[in-house]
Amino acid sequence: MPEKIIDIANRFLAEQDCSIQELTAFKSWLSNPATHFEVEKWLSEHWTLSPEIDSNTLIETVFKQIQEYQNEHHLQSGFSFRRILTVYQKVAAFLLIPLVGLGILYGVSQLNQSTDQYTETIAPRGQKSQIILADGTKVWLNSATKIKYPGNFSKGQRDVYLDGEAFFEVATNARQPFVVHTSGVDVKVLGTKFNVKAYADENQIETSLFEGKVNLILNNLSCKQPVVKEVKPGQSFAYSKKNHQLAANRFPQDEIDGWKNNRLIFKDDTFGNLVRKLERWYDVEVIYDEKQFYDRRLTVELYEDERLERLMEVVSLTLSVNYRYEKGKIILTPKR
Repeated sequence: MPEKIIDIANRFLAEQDCSIQELTAFKSWLSNPATHFEVEKWLSEHWTLSPEIDSNTLIETVFKQIQEYQNEHHLQSGFSFRRILTVYQKVAAFLLIPLVGLGILYGVSQLNQSTDQYTETIAPRGQKSQIILADGTKVWLNSATKIKYPGNFSKGQRDVYLDGEAFFEVATNARQPFVVHTSGVDVKVLGTKFNVKAYADENQIETSLFEGKVNLILNNLSCKQPVVKEVKPGQSFAYSKKNHQLAANRFPQDEIDGWKNNRLIFKDDTFGNLVRKLERWYDVEVIYDEKQFYDRRLTVELYEDERLERLMEVVSLTLSVNYRYEKGKIILTPKR
């Protein structure tokens, strides 16, 4: 058992913080058949430190019990698994990942907010997820996205909190508006299909409406009263967090349909946007000189399960750049 995994495992048992990269490595070790013997040995030696699972519990037993629970309760992909986590606690959070397909439940935590219990679901870099909320609303999460939502909505409005990109099919309820809260814009609807892109590390918040009607509520303005903008189907608006302005945007239906169906699509996209999408999609870091690439643009479509090498070949030929890999990083340089 590598020392790095031992360190992560011990901190995990002690309920200390671990990074997403560390948790990914730990999950892979737990679920890899090649490390089965190591996992069993570690459980028997160290799991007595944790009161939630008997130290004699083997990895196959935990997998079987989780699968039986999933089948018995007809759990959907991305389900919060609140009840099962109270039984299997820490180990379950990792072993569930390969069992739920695209519903990548990568860490579930309950957060106190007023009197409601909120669940936080994360789709890590390089992965996507789908969840169904208590009211029947379906939500698709793009890579590097976090959403917080209550187990049951109150009688007022249905509030969720988004950091990243998500597509919503909101269950209609005329008496209970559905509100997506982001860092600069709230999106208020009754029942509709729309996409919100609101990454914390990006200046723009983009909302694109497919069906129904939504209102954009701009709260970060100098006005005393919030500014409300009605959006109609086929419209897309981008809100600038820097200058607090809202502008009409090209309707990116192909790109949105693409990421929902595991296809990466760029249409006359800036190089900066390409890099951010690439980093989230493949969980890599791209090193390049922004001054040399700021005016470059690219149009390309990658189909499901196409590898990173395919994209890099297209980028290399189209933009005349060289690339090389170094320990999770891609380094780009212009061709001479």
